[in-house]
Amino acid sequence: MAFLPFVRICLTGRIPKPYPENPATLGEHLKKRRHELGLFQKGVAKLLEVNQWTLIGWETGRQVRVFARHEAAIIRFLGYNPFPPPRTLGEAIKRKRRELGLTARQLAAQLGWDEGAVRRYEKGVWVPQGERRRRVERFIAMPPNELVVSSKRGRKD
Repeated sequence: MAFLPFVRICLTGRIPKPYPENPATLGEHLKKRRHELGLFQKGVAKLLEVNQWTLIGWETGRQVRVFARHEAAIIRFLGYNPFPPPRTLGEAIKRKRRELGLTARQLAAQLGWDEGAVRRYEKGVWVPQGERRRRVERFIAMPPNELVVSSKRGRKD
């Protein structure tokens, strides 16, 4: 066996990033941002107010369910909304509601409607007309800091 103690070898190359440059899934968005900030999963989980295993599930794609109360924190952490843009008025209502971290029950209370009406509008079963449509459009256009949210927790959705 021969040794070459005086030969210096320098290997060069790019270290691959542990996330895709153009993330497509929620987990990829979270992982990319976490790495950009140099944070560990435990710290990000604490910021998002979730269990570390929930964050790991999102990052690996094993757990895809995101509750409304977590969505607002995810958007704040990322600095943008990674979820697909709405194609219908119902989807726009749901997207705005979840951006604000509201349950359907909380939104219904804010608008003075029943929860079933909010859910039917979101699913596109009903289409708001007249004054209700104007209220929905104002809600969608409303900046996040203008909404008053009750402290009660509603359904997890």
